[in-house]
Amino acid sequence: MADTNKDRHCIESTSMPCSLKEKTQADPKNKMPTLPPHTIDVTLVEASWKMKLLIFMIMLYLPAGSHYLEATVGTLKTSIKTSLKINNTEFSILTASVTLVNTVLPLLAGTIVDDISGIGSVRGTLFISLMVFIGSLLVSMASIYQSYSMMVAGSVIYGLGGGMIVTMQEAVLSRWFRDKQLAIVIGLILASARLTKWVAKMACYPIVYATQSNAWPIHVATLLCGLGVIVNGMYWVVMYYHRCATLRGKEIAQPLSGYRSQWQSMDKKTDHSEKLSFQWSLRLLLLLPSTFWMIPWAQLLMSSIMSSFDDVATEYIQFRYKTTSIMAGYQSSLTQVMPIVFGPLMGVVVHRYGKRLIVLFIATLLLMTSMVLLTFTKTIPAVGMIIFSLALALGPVAILSSASLLLPHELSGTGMGLHKCSNNIGTTIVSVLVGYVQDLTLHDGDPSNDVADKESQYDGVMILYLTMACLSMLFTVLFWCMDRRLLSGWLEAGVHERNRRLQQVRENQAYGLYDKTALQRIGSRLRDTPTYYYVFFYGFWLLLAWVVFFTFALMPVYKQYDIK
Repeated sequence: MADTNKDRHCIESTSMPCSLKEKTQADPKNKMPTLPPHTIDVTLVEASWKMKLLIFMIMLYLPAGSHYLEATVGTLKTSIKTSLKINNTEFSILTASVTLVNTVLPLLAGTIVDDISGIGSVRGTLFISLMVFIGSLLVSMASIYQSYSMMVAGSVIYGLGGGMIVTMQEAVLSRWFRDKQLAIVIGLILASARLTKWVAKMACYPIVYATQSNAWPIHVATLLCGLGVIVNGMYWVVMYYHRCATLRGKEIAQPLSGYRSQWQSMDKKTDHSEKLSFQWSLRLLLLLPSTFWMIPWAQLLMSSIMSSFDDVATEYIQFRYKTTSIMAGYQSSLTQVMPIVFGPLMGVVVHRYGKRLIVLFIATLLLMTSMVLLTFTKTIPAVGMIIFSLALALGPVAILSSASLLLPHELSGTGMGLHKCSNNIGTTIVSVLVGYVQDLTLHDGDPSNDVADKESQYDGVMILYLTMACLSMLFTVLFWCMDRRLLSGWLEAGVHERNRRLQQVRENQAYGLYDKTALQRIGSRLRDTPTYYYVFFYGFWLLLAWVVFFTFALMPVYKQYDIK
């Protein structure tokens, strides 16, 4: 029995065994990659389901206020344009100001979650929740005083926090659920977000007509943002109670993964399996694998269409199908129905059977179909909206659950941050272009056919959406080929195959074998040498988003619009 315990201690030790050192020196294929230095020791804990459930429920609510406010502003597009006396381009600047600031900051939010030697998720989420609340207060005040400038400022501030709080939510949950039930958790996150937006769209105009004020739906959103600050305090209490954080909010523990990462395998100063040494570094961006970078590109293409169209869906239905604002709000809210129902269901399906990229491909086909129906046919809008809603249920579950599976668990926040930044880069570009294309096709100069002009002003916009949907489908095929060739179909693997691969890594490491191929096949291996190619390409689109935004944001200056 003593020998058995001794062997178990040797197997679980995070120090590099002598046999492993000899193997890595003799075999270049198993050479350890050069990674950033580690300076912080963190306890690794096996979390109970009770603790995980508490963290999940708290994280589920954190972004509810920002989701509600975002959906409310989009639904009130026509009313806001009228009350603030602005055009479509200026309204697009208003909505794009929310996403512009989040073309960079979600990455910062992700690194805050990853690098617990600094602020950490406990203190970080509380600070960001306060920022969302302050921004929502400014938007509420702007709706009362009918100030466009104040509303843009408030949108920027709550946008700063909104994108970061969602990234932190996804990063924290990805860390605790990476190798178990991650897809189910992602499905529930998306269902919760869509349910919040559906309620906001459904309740928006009834609140307006009941109160005779466009400001009250925004006031409701502000109250929800304030409640988010209180809920965030509960996260602090839970982490402290379970000894995962100090009373001052500094994190001192992370969930145990069951196998040693690259950092643990290299760690020479740690003598116990309950310790992990890791600190985030900018150099890590140069070591991210090519398969992971497909996630940001997929977000930039597909999710930007979904986010942008979701913002204008109410007005599109109202103009094209000549209906009332209340009916248009009801029909546009159908875009949120399928994710509410099928989000958790698809999470279960993807968790059990895999096929993430097949699901993503089906989502692109559904997205194309919905754009064709809404653009070129007179089919009732509910049909196109429900098909679009189904694409919303499938696509994000596939993309989000893939992001954390393509990086080591220590970099869950970084992965979610880059994913969210890309979504906002694409949404910023597309949203601004959508408003500009609308204004270009809004009026032909003949006042006798204003109704016909309104009906057709989205024609160019819908063609833009359809083109991007086609590109998304081709991109998904490329992503599938890369996964099959480089990762042996890791993203397509079902739960039994994933568990088999994870068990293989554990067994190899139990015998002191650091197998890079095995780590790669579970998406936990970084590049051996840094590359600037992907970072430069990413930077190009980031720069383009800012150029597009400020080109059109400054248009009122050189065209002498009257802005209050």
